[in-house]
Amino acid sequence: MKRSFLLLVPSLLFSLSTTWAQQVPSGHQTTQAIRPAPLPATILIPASNFLQEIPKGNTIADADALQAPWLFNNTALVLKSETNLMTQIAVTELGTYHLYVRGQGQKGTGFKVAVNDKATTATFGQGPLSWQTGGSFELQPGIVNLKITRIDSGPAFDLLVLSKTPNLREDDVRPYQLPDDVKLLKDYKIPPSNAVKFGDVTGDGKTDFMVLEPNFSAHVFDNDGKELWNYQAPTEYTKERSEFEAPGLVWDFDRDGKAEVVHWRQLEGQEYLVIADGRTGKIKRKTLWPTQPLPHVYNNFRLAIGKLHKDGPNDVVVFTDMGGTIAICAYTPDLKQLWKHTETRKKDNLGHYVYPVDLNADGLDEVLVGTLLLDSNGQKIWDRFDLLPDNHDHADSYKFGDVNNDGKLDIVTANSETGVFVYEAMTGKIIWQNTAEHSQQLAVGNFLKNVPGPQVVIGGRTYGNRAIGEPYLSSQLYWFDNQGSLLKKWPGNPINGNPDFVRGNWRGDGSMQLFWHKFRINDAGTGELYFPDPVFHMFDFMGQGAEEVITLSRGRLQVYGSRQAQHSNQDAKKNRDYLKSTVVNHTHY
Repeated sequence: MKRSFLLLVPSLLFSLSTTWAQQVPSGHQTTQAIRPAPLPATILIPASNFLQEIPKGNTIADADALQAPWLFNNTALVLKSETNLMTQIAVTELGTYHLYVRGQGQKGTGFKVAVNDKATTATFGQGPLSWQTGGSFELQPGIVNLKITRIDSGPAFDLLVLSKTPNLREDDVRPYQLPDDVKLLKDYKIPPSNAVKFGDVTGDGKTDFMVLEPNFSAHVFDNDGKELWNYQAPTEYTKERSEFEAPGLVWDFDRDGKAEVVHWRQLEGQEYLVIADGRTGKIKRKTLWPTQPLPHVYNNFRLAIGKLHKDGPNDVVVFTDMGGTIAICAYTPDLKQLWKHTETRKKDNLGHYVYPVDLNADGLDEVLVGTLLLDSNGQKIWDRFDLLPDNHDHADSYKFGDVNNDGKLDIVTANSETGVFVYEAMTGKIIWQNTAEHSQQLAVGNFLKNVPGPQVVIGGRTYGNRAIGEPYLSSQLYWFDNQGSLLKKWPGNPINGNPDFVRGNWRGDGSMQLFWHKFRINDAGTGELYFPDPVFHMFDFMGQGAEEVITLSRGRLQVYGSRQAQHSNQDAKKNRDYLKSTVVNHTHY
């Protein structure tokens, strides 16, 4: 049964003075600044407040996309639809309020703003990004309707302000970006990448990281953001290698406190799987990469840590998809091959990643890839190739949880156009299935209030026509209960992007918080803008017990924590099972 929810998205009415972690453009550790005194009777209405029922055709954009020096919350709405947008705000003080609008556009574009039933005489969004006044309004305490109206030809805006302060400047509101709860902890400038891997390579107990470029080049940075070393991949076959995430991970095989780096390298015309010293990049061990000799096609080449022996996790599982030949191989820490399983199938038919997970609670990992499950010795337990014979309808991502509350772990998968499937883990039997556009990303957990859990939420991807200016990729949340019934969607139309979910112990109190795209997802299943860039990963980065959100954008990696987090000062990464499952075995797909 479909259920309807109505959420009044609150505006940001500041009445308390707080501290704020200001962003630094090029440094690595942020400094804390005291937030300025609260602006008197000032209501900030970011563009994100209008996303609840975003009209088809409108898009969100960041400062890079709009070539702007900065955007409030790094988020603007580009108004490609003439459909009006509306939100409601709470006014607590009687008086005269001045409207300020921050927008941009070009000749022939524009929009007006209506406060209750009174529209501005001024038109906004007609030239370079600017801060404009929009007249004054006599407002009573209560709920006020705010509308973007009379829209023409694609202007953009990032912020509206109603304030009793005359001559308010944009610099006055700039310090009040993002919710009070959000604290920027780390800010790194990195090479462009869609795959960053984490671990302690220096042995100082802090989180370091490896940045993998699309062409398979690798850069290792310490916790301060200093580049320790890099490997530059050969330029031959660069185009073929650049479509998907590059293979690599960080793991301490010899348990000396200093993690090694595992990744792909090409040496003298041959491809190798190498384990290198995490501090220097010097090769410690290597073996031939488990594909045919060059040239060959590069599709899904991925690495994961597995627990294939009782003293693990300490094994390497390699997934190689050349199209036609797809292989899953397992190696010891000395890179001796334990086993190899090969399938003759088209590219992507087994998905994009490999998942070593202990599904039957026997202390050893099964290995899941696509609709194929292998045991810790590489022997097939089951496959469901009958369900997904076409490589187009493949598994894009997996999560694991007891969905039907029978005490056993289930497999939840987003299977492209065929939708979401929930399987019995050790049999492959379908518990339930439903459709959600092109089902791309998902999360499982007890997220919604007054809905029996756990729930499954899918990022349903849609594809646009780039020839007419539509975004190629957009996404929208589909919420399902534990019986597979669709509960709701959010927002009203898909928003552009290819977003990730992350979930974790944001407050440090053991409760799980879900994030998607730039948003914190609340217990009604709708989002509040929380971060300036899309979420990428979430774990105990700082080693203090709570879990931080890591965002990733063009050349920028940032770490955010909750200002209200309870810190046990016990590093969750000291547990190797946590390190394997939560930190290291991570993928966008």
